[in-house]
Amino acid sequence: MPRTVLHLGAHKTATTYIQKKFAQSRGILKRHDVHFYKLEQLRKSFTPLVYGNKKENVAFIAQMAEMAASGNVLISEENILGMAGELVKKGNFYPDVASRVALVIEKLNVEAPVIYICLREYSGFVVSMYCEYLRHQNFIKFETYMDTFRQSGFSWVQVIRDVRASAPKSEIHLWDFAKFRRCEQEILSHMIGFDAALLNSQDESVRESFSNIAMDAYEALAPVLEGKEHRKMLQHLSAAFPRGEQYPAFKPLSDQETEFFQKKYADDLAFISREMEGVSFIV
Repeated sequence: MPRTVLHLGAHKTATTYIQKKFAQSRGILKRHDVHFYKLEQLRKSFTPLVYGNKKENVAFIAQMAEMAASGNVLISEENILGMAGELVKKGNFYPDVASRVALVIEKLNVEAPVIYICLREYSGFVVSMYCEYLRHQNFIKFETYMDTFRQSGFSWVQVIRDVRASAPKSEIHLWDFAKFRRCEQEILSHMIGFDAALLNSQDESVRESFSNIAMDAYEALAPVLEGKEHRKMLQHLSAAFPRGEQYPAFKPLSDQETEFFQKKYADDLAFISREMEGVSFIV
């Protein structure tokens, strides 16, 4: 039977790294009867579907549905879940994931896609999402962003429940981001259905979060910047003061709050593994 794989992210869990690896190995994937859609194709023609702005390419989506009906399809697009700015705009991360995943399934005419999602510990996730937010939006203080996160009660348990509600017949496969580097081959092999060691190797570099000194400088300069100057200045500062041994990482949360979120994350992973049918952890 044809197999449609939806890799839904989440954000800041090496998703871009995985997408680049698949894109560089499209020929290998094709030889194993797996059709992979490049992210730029999806962002232009497919992803607008879930945001309701009528900018999707109807003919392209129809072709995707035809491909899914007759062959193996691999779609990796974290923005189906949502975007970093939704915490500020809507009060939570991924508030519309159930309706979005349901719409994707409807338009692809696939009853039970195999769904893959990587989960990340809450304190690391929200700090990384804040950095991602600043790359695309005007400056707000971290504490403002964090207050909204605290009030949101965001939980991976709810995200997986929403995905399950939209895809009741799907297998949902998860992994913890902390395990990705040492279990990459096992995870990707599970996703593509053959040995991921056959995929092309690539640059191991990833987009790191910012250094503390870069964020301090950016916050000081933000009140006098206008429009796109915000994002340009952030790029300059992150390049001038790269996160590393010389410039420690941006870590705005207290040890006490970090420990709280780490425990909550561990408890939620245990609950998902124990209580949710049709959901499994690869590693």
